[in-house]
Amino acid sequence: MNKLIETALPLAEMNDAAIRERAGKAGHPANLHMWWGRSPETSSLATLAAAVLDYSEETATADQELLAKAATDSTNALNAVRDRLSELGELPVVWDAFAGFGGIPIAALKLGMRAEANDLNPVAAVLTRAAVDIPARFASWKPVHPGAAERLSYSGGEGLAEDIRFYGAWMENQALKRLSNVYPQMGNGEIPFAWLWVRTVKCPNPACNCHIPLSSSYVLQKAKTAQFWAEPVTEGGLVRFQIHEGPCPPGKESNKIGNNGARFRCPVCGEITTDEYIKKMGAVHGLGAEMMAVVTSTGGKKAFFAPDEVQRAAADVSPREDVPPGAIPANAHWFSPPSYGITEYADLFTPRQMRMLSTFSDLVREAQDMVASAALAAGMNESGGSLEDGGSGALAYGQAVGIYLAFVVDKMADYNSSMCSWRTAGGNTRSTFGRQAIPMVWTFAEGNPFSNVSGNFKTMLDSVAGSVERLGFGVQAVVTQDNALTMEYPKDVLVCTELPYYRDIGYADLSDFFYIWLRRSLKETYPQMFLPMVTPKDELSTASIYSGVSREDAEERYRTDMRAVCEKLYICSSSAYPALLFYCFRKNDLACIRNGGDGCNQSAWEFMLEGLLSAGFSITAVWPMRSEPASEKADSTRVLIVARKGVGRQGQITRRGFISTLKRELPDRLQRLWSGHVLPEDEFLSCMGQGLAVFSKYKTVLNADGSVMCVHDALQVIYLECEEHLALRNAAVSENAAETKEG
Repeated sequence: MNKLIETALPLAEMNDAAIRERAGKAGHPANLHMWWGRSPETSSLATLAAAVLDYSEETATADQELLAKAATDSTNALNAVRDRLSELGELPVVWDAFAGFGGIPIAALKLGMRAEANDLNPVAAVLTRAAVDIPARFASWKPVHPGAAERLSYSGGEGLAEDIRFYGAWMENQALKRLSNVYPQMGNGEIPFAWLWVRTVKCPNPACNCHIPLSSSYVLQKAKTAQFWAEPVTEGGLVRFQIHEGPCPPGKESNKIGNNGARFRCPVCGEITTDEYIKKMGAVHGLGAEMMAVVTSTGGKKAFFAPDEVQRAAADVSPREDVPPGAIPANAHWFSPPSYGITEYADLFTPRQMRMLSTFSDLVREAQDMVASAALAAGMNESGGSLEDGGSGALAYGQAVGIYLAFVVDKMADYNSSMCSWRTAGGNTRSTFGRQAIPMVWTFAEGNPFSNVSGNFKTMLDSVAGSVERLGFGVQAVVTQDNALTMEYPKDVLVCTELPYYRDIGYADLSDFFYIWLRRSLKETYPQMFLPMVTPKDELSTASIYSGVSREDAEERYRTDMRAVCEKLYICSSSAYPALLFYCFRKNDLACIRNGGDGCNQSAWEFMLEGLLSAGFSITAVWPMRSEPASEKADSTRVLIVARKGVGRQGQITRRGFISTLKRELPDRLQRLWSGHVLPEDEFLSCMGQGLAVFSKYKTVLNADGSVMCVHDALQVIYLECEEHLALRNAAVSENAAETKEG
């Protein structure tokens, strides 16, 4: 019997919920840690439920309305969906082979379904464990810290979150004692919340001994209520800064020349650096940094001061020798710092930032031991084993609290590197990852972890603890860290996963920024997971083209690996439920369909569909599953391919017969499809999906010359039929609207 997801969905409401989820809110699991391209939890929940519910004309409308409410995070609607699913008996196990940071398994657990998740990347794997495995082990446990208030009961992760806050506060107090000399107050007693720095280089003019400030902006704040700017002043070849209140005069906003390349004008002799010169000086560690301003905030009002000797001396910290190892890839597509001599991840941090983060990382391990001792004193099992061994006693609990505290250190690293730029409009610090890359930053902000301004340690701690508080669903997921190409899959499962996108971003390279700190904090907790110095680079993508591998070789490997994955997914997939496979439909894919050709140069979309059909799947629906608003500027749309195993395909049909069947069946299919709320921008792709469902009913479609119709040719036929059908439908809607207006 067809499932609801193969026939109709409240698509508009699901996509709207996913887009709003992306904006983030307090307590959301995404606040545990940054991750790129995370599966939306809200739409995943509705998707999984729709894959289990049978389609019936009698219940379809009510089911869609219920799922639309559940997607909005309504507790009552979620409980109603769980009740509805419980009527169906034993539910399938959800299998996510490429989980990333677990939006899909979280959704499964919320529905009361068991889930198994996997990812090759250890950062993603430990994040998913922290979201769907660890909270369930300790769900509803009381906190163990000294002085915990007596409560009759704790639900979900409330007790765990309370311990995270308690021992996080202990870490902050200990760190302040150890670091107070490098984070001094101002002479007037105010606490700085940021120090603004500008990189410097020796002037290329041999007759000039100036160290040129490489400033992208001397403007410190540009708000309606207050404006500040810094003016460079040279003293014996060194640069110091004077702070002025008021608008920055024209021509003094920066000494950078043009928008491209590292070209800066010397304030003494007027010599202009070249990009090549700066890169050459960076390669021999010839780039320095000068403190430009000290920033305080009192009552929400920012103030900027020229740094005095106390502030300069406090920042002059001796480099640590035990820095976490890890080389930044020489890949300018995502990383520009290596071009300027910043080749190690540790180089991204100032000596003071490195000392601060290392101190907090050391305290994570100390806190784990304290929590384990407190757990023993509270009566937890002494012989429960470690987390890695599946334990749930005192040792495992101490390690669990340590994992979340290590996430706080990672979040601190994101907001405390020398690649954090300064936002002049808001007067605050940007994170390292403003986008999916680490670009070079010339004027950077260094935050104070002990200040009272957003971005401090306490803010990050509250963010993590607030997420844990809402986790712990009573159902424990199985999470592995393995290679999806070689590992053994579970059997007879409901497959739901984000297939690795063609030419996707390099998650493995980018996540090393966080991995080096997680490894430093947690290598004793998960010794096998954090054994390598950096993350595995065998991810299934074509990202290697940015690291010197030829495009042809990268694409061929991707295609070969994806065929193997499709076959493995088919074998493990349940025949009772459709497989749910998320992929990416790009503008180039549509151009390939429109422009004709012989199908020899397949687009990624065509190749993926062919891989699924070759493995034995039948396509039953395609849904645009957006996590961003629809836009003409967007290059791609996230889509859900609904595929069936074990559907008895009919024999062969001629091309003419296929087109005739398509014309006959498409109107009824689309009428059911659009009984839900499908927005105009999503109609075309969902229409194409119904055409693919007709095509994949047959084992073979024969062209007039006896050759077998390929996916490329089928998509062209389907495209023309969908275009014609939508044009007629829109014309009819316009005509009815006009008649209604006249009436």
